[in-house]
Formats: sequence, structure tokens, C-alpha cells
Amino acid sequence: MPQNLVDVDSLIATLDAQRQARNLSWRQLAAEANVSASSLTRMQQGKSPDVNTFSALTAWLNIPAERFYTNKPQSSGEEDPIAVISTLLRGKKRPNPKAMKALQELINAAVKLSKELK
Repeated sequence: MPQNLVDVDSLIATLDAQRQARNLSWRQLAAEANVSASSLTRMQQGKSPDVNTFSALTAWLNIPAERFYTNKPQSSGEEDPIAVISTLLRGKKRPNPKAMKALQELINAAVKLSKELK
């Protein structure tokens, strides 16, 4: 039977979007969700949260935990494009021009594909 794993990248991206929408720091989010700030840091580094942290965060988001389940383990070789984009957009430094061009091409391809699927 396949084991459900937590899609950490998706969870962090969702937390970050909600954090920004509510104009919170990561520390404030941690306090509101009743989790340690260091747990959030470890998750941003790709580590899975413990069960209590995962439960507290999904409750804080008011999103069912199942939304963040995946049967696919996090790959250690190739980076997830969504995680890369999320990291670039969260960063305080402006990405280099080559990275910005690649990001623009990726977004354009996604938009084109979404229009073709309609």
C-alpha cells in the first residue's frame, strides 16, 4: 500500500502566500500556528514536518491535510520548478538576468499550455 507523504514544497508555498497576504513574518506565523520557527526553517530547507507541526499548520491554513499529501517522494536530484520559482520570488535579492529569462519562459509556457487545455 502506498504511503502518503507530505508535499513540503507545496505546503511552504501555501504558507508563504497566506503569510504575505496577512502581512506576517515567519516568526509571527509560527506563533499564530503554535509551532516553532525552527520547524518552518527546516521545512524551507526541504525537510518534512513532524505530525504535530503538520497538523497545526494545516489547521492554521484551514485547509484539509490531504491537500498536501503525495505518493511521490521528494526528489533529491532534480529541483521542482514550483519550488524554484517560489524560492526566487521569496528571495530578497533580484535573480540574475539568466534566471529571470528562464522564469519568464517557464511562466509563458505555462500560460500557453493552460490556454490550450481550455
